[in-house]
Amino acid sequence: MTKTFHLKAEPRTLVGKKAKRLLKQGYVPGVVYRASGESTPVQFEERVLGRVLHQAGTTHLIEVELNGERLTTLLREVDREPITTRIRHVSLWAMALDEPIETEVPIVLEGESEALKAGGVLIHPVEKLRIKCLPTQIPEAIHVDLSPLKEFGDTIHLRDIRLPEGVQVLDDPETTIASVEAPKGIAEGEEEAAATAE
Repeated sequence: MTKTFHLKAEPRTLVGKKAKRLLKQGYVPGVVYRASGESTPVQFEERVLGRVLHQAGTTHLIEVELNGERLTTLLREVDREPITTRIRHVSLWAMALDEPIETEVPIVLEGESEALKAGGVLIHPVEKLRIKCLPTQIPEAIHVDLSPLKEFGDTIHLRDIRLPEGVQVLDDPETTIASVEAPKGIAEGEEEAAATAE
């Protein structure tokens, strides 16, 4: 079960370009979107928001308290200053806990591969997976064990991965998650040998 973080929001009256004034006062403008399509302008205390977003990321639920109402949300989008990375605006997505949602979670590679120990080159083309599950079942990450990669050329596809209970992946089952290529020198040597044999 995913961990839930808590955040207090205040209704926001400054909208559009005027919302920039909030940053000087230590607040970050934001919006909470609801399943009904309604959006509510809000503001968060910058110091608290930064800490919560750092811990929650995009995979943990954030319970937002607004006008006495508690909304279960996920981080939807963060706009940051390009150089200072200071948060300029944040969007959160409120949802019902008993309805499946679609979101993205990162892939974490773990374990040891004999092919990599032998000098192979790891190819890891996909960093996130699109999943569908209840908000309370969102995994922090999808963990992929590299130990099946025993020889150069071995590949782990999405269909090979064991998923947490209640989690459905929306990407193509044939998607390559990780593979090992022979080191450059060996690969070139094999190509030359094949060409000579012809």
